[in-house]
Amino acid sequence: MMTTDIQDGLQELDSLLSHADWQLADEVTLQIMLAVSDRREAGWLDQAAIANFPCATLHELDQRWLFYSSGRFGFSTQLHIYREAAERSSFEFSRQAGWVMNLWQPIGFFNFYHWLNFSLDAPQGHLPALWFWEMPWYRSWLIGGFGTGRGGGFGDPSLFDALMLRLERCQSI
Repeated sequence: MMTTDIQDGLQELDSLLSHADWQLADEVTLQIMLAVSDRREAGWLDQAAIANFPCATLHELDQRWLFYSSGRFGFSTQLHIYREAAERSSFEFSRQAGWVMNLWQPIGFFNFYHWLNFSLDAPQGHLPALWFWEMPWYRSWLIGGFGTGRGGGFGDPSLFDALMLRLERCQSI
């Protein structure tokens, strides 16, 4: 992605976040992540893309989410919950962030993306989320979903764990 494309995407993200349009901001966040990772054509992020994601862009995205949500949303908010409250369990994080359908079973099914709460009433760390939800239909089927991303499927912690690891590495830079 060219620098001007990144800057245009970040400006659009600023505008959406400043107007509390959390869902569109989440979509733009994913588009920036796909462009920077050269995954636009694929349309989703895999572990390799996450492992090589540029720290500077990750910081830029995170700072915007933190600023406009007063610390409620953002990647570093998710990392804090993952490290502290969820004790490095992506399943526990998913429960606390409101990403699963039911909280009482030992293993939950993920909510459908459009069921997420796109307001400041959402649990802390709830957004951004589309980077995690978006996947090809066949991968969705493999995790028990309905071919529409993670919705209705069992949790696969590997992608979330990969981003948390990348965040930790980027924080030390």
